Amino acid sequence: MDAQAVIDSYINTVAAKLPRRLRNDVGLELRTLLMEEVKAAATAEGREADDKLALEVVRSFGQPDAVAAHYHKRGFQIIEPEHAPMFLGLCAAFVALQWALSLPAVFASHMTVGEWWHIWGLSALSWVVVLMAWFGLATWVRRRWPLDPQHPSRRWTHSLFWLPVSWDWQPIDREAAERRAAVNAFPIGVVLTIFFTAPAWFLNLLTPAGTNTSWAAYDADFRGQLLPVLIPLMVVRLGLFVATGISKAWRTRLETVRFGLWVGFVGLLYWTLFRWEIFAVPAVNMIFRVWLLVFLIVNTIQIGVWVRRALVRVRVPEMLA
Repeated sequence: MDAQAVIDSYINTVAAKLPRRLRNDVGLELRTLLMEEVKAAATAEGREADDKLALEVVRSFGQPDAVAAHYHKRGFQIIEPEHAPMFLGLCAAFVALQWALSLPAVFASHMTVGEWWHIWGLSALSWVVVLMAWFGLATWVRRRWPLDPQHPSRRWTHSLFWLPVSWDWQPIDREAAERRAAVNAFPIGVVLTIFFTAPAWFLNLLTPAGTNTSWAAYDADFRGQLLPVLIPLMVVRLGLFVATGISKAWRTRLETVRFGLWVGFVGLLYWTLFRWEIFAVPAVNMIFRVWLLVFLIVNTIQIGVWVRRALVRVRVPEMLA
């Protein structure tokens, strides 16, 4: 990361803790101020304005919570903004676990969808209430007995309602993380695309001759009508992974396209899950649908996180970029 990337990561963290009407103005003001401080510090020390110097400057400037509070005093919030991703992730994980454990009874025709919803489906949402109460109590404890930054130990009340504490702000290089994710996801995506094109054929290549792989055959309607749509979408996504990993310019230009295709692909998979029989063998179909449900819930959470980051990101005019 360079100095500018550290500053941008810091101001986006601060902006995420501010009301939407203040985010961009405050972010641009902080961006200019901090870059001037970094340049002044570099001149005073006779060194380059690198990422290490920028990190020293922003840490001395203050924790993002304190800086955001300077511009906007927050009232009591049940879910603090910095804990919102964890809250959503835990809610989705507990709901998904209960659904994943109970939905096989529907797929196996032991109960109807209506019965499942009234017994297990709807009750899974109670996890949201339980976690909201937990996070609310943790927030109240922290407001009532603030942590002392000079002493890393916690009061017993903080340990009882445990939530992670960030003692020192660290920059996040999201572009580098996206590049690494694209590079890592590409070979996995290639293998999965080949596998899902013809799973029985693919398994024949990996198993000894004469092994029965007919259990991996697709349902005829799914193979003939929906698979020809899903596979090209997977191939296009692979191409976008390549573009994301190769060029920063392409990654920026294709960001909206990648997100739109991602949402469309996940939506199509939801429709596939609830409206189509995927594999011909009922047991295989049931197991795959449970896996697909978990996969879709994880992707739905990731889409929500992506949208939130896009909303809180400071928009820098081209003349200042």
